[in-house]
Amino acid sequence: MLLCAILALPTLAQRKNVRINEIMVQQDSTGGNGWVEFYNSSYSSTAVEKMFITTLSREEIQKVFDANKGTNKKPNQVLIELCAAQPMDIYEIPRGDERNTKIAPRTHFVMEADGDPKAGTFHMPFTFTAGQDNYIALYDVNGDLVDDVTIPATLNPGETYAIKAEGRLPSVLNDAVPADSIWTVKNNSSIETAITKGNYNIREVNENIEAFHEKDPHGFWIALLAMSVVFSALALLYICFKLFGKFASRNLKDESKDQPAAAPVAAQAATVPAAAGTDGETMAAICFALYQHLNAHDTESGVLTLTPRDGSAWSSKTSLMREIPVIKK
Repeated sequence: MLLCAILALPTLAQRKNVRINEIMVQQDSTGGNGWVEFYNSSYSSTAVEKMFITTLSREEIQKVFDANKGTNKKPNQVLIELCAAQPMDIYEIPRGDERNTKIAPRTHFVMEADGDPKAGTFHMPFTFTAGQDNYIALYDVNGDLVDDVTIPATLNPGETYAIKAEGRLPSVLNDAVPADSIWTVKNNSSIETAITKGNYNIREVNENIEAFHEKDPHGFWIALLAMSVVFSALALLYICFKLFGKFASRNLKDESKDQPAAAPVAAQAATVPAAAGTDGETMAAICFALYQHLNAHDTESGVLTLTPRDGSAWSSKTSLMREIPVIKK
């Protein structure tokens, strides 16, 4: 169980890197369903299945948790029961669509707010209402709040409420940070100003790589650094194995010194006093008896010889069949 928990820690940590990136409440003045764009900011794939998306506020979710404190229910069980009780307010991303719910690193995925979860995995059971504040939150499988945002009522049709710094991890759960410093309103007038489905304006330049390229344009320093790390590791391994060998051999020598040397058999026999009343013939008979006892078995060749025998009883068909009874007339 401990090993399973340790192996599951990286997966749980990766789920914390899923962020709400952009929201559209209404596509145009005539209507159109809204959508929510999420972003996997980690550098490894993240499975978003069994996560919860809800329009219920933090206070409402906390009241449900408080009401179930004495029931020994896990937070995910409480959220699952809440999904069954209020299916139009909270949505659990279903398991089984692993090909689509396993999000690649540094990529986006979009959830439709069309109120029709039967249409597919990425269709939520609720919709947004234009002209009023809309709240949405993302909870992890263990019941922890991962991200939430309140979309202002001033958002016009065709506009989106989006993160300012694309690809960054803002302090979205820090109430002390004003929303204006993290979020901005984008219009849908051009590709340059909109981040819509299929055009996510993904960051094409990595600032860290560009800065390193300016300091080391030819790659000499990175090559030297890589080679020094490899050879230093090999040298350290050599020293460790050498010291371990010396330590092991020294322990073997110390153990051999502590053990007393075995006396020769002849010397041991000479030190053993002869039993009273025994002569040479008796000792010879005892020795001969011991020799016969210890070497009683004949020397075998080690080859087994099997002689086949015909007509063994177990393979006799006549013995296996029932005899036909003879009816006397």
